Amino acid sequence: MEHEFDEASDQPALRTTDHDGIAVVELAGELDMKTAKTSLADVLLVLDQRPGGIVLDLHAVTFFGSAGISLLVSVQQAAGQQGIPFGIVAVHKAVTRSLTMSGMGSRLPLFPTVSDAVITLRASSGPPRR
Repeated sequence: MEHEFDEASDQPALRTTDHDGIAVVELAGELDMKTAKTSLADVLLVLDQRPGGIVLDLHAVTFFGSAGISLLVSVQQAAGQQGIPFGIVAVHKAVTRSLTMSGMGSRLPLFPTVSDAVITLRASSGPPRR
């Protein structure tokens, strides 16, 4: 599932890639009140496919407000309910500052790179699900 960024719709780009059963969902652009609902719906569709784990890669997110934090918490809860390991790659200052200021940086599974997240999630999920 991919969305190209469209200035008129204000929706962030979303690209999903498979890393041997671990879904990596890359979000790019702004995650705010106007865009978070659509992004959340798209990520939940990925969870419905029951991957062996899901990583949200936020390295290309340029604005991250409270709606973005809410999106992360919602995905974490949905993944937990389905028993799907979850991780977040957050290195951009726009994201890390909001997570730190809100106190969520210590409550969410954050990783410095996609590789680190995939390795950790793969170890916790067992063999790839097909």
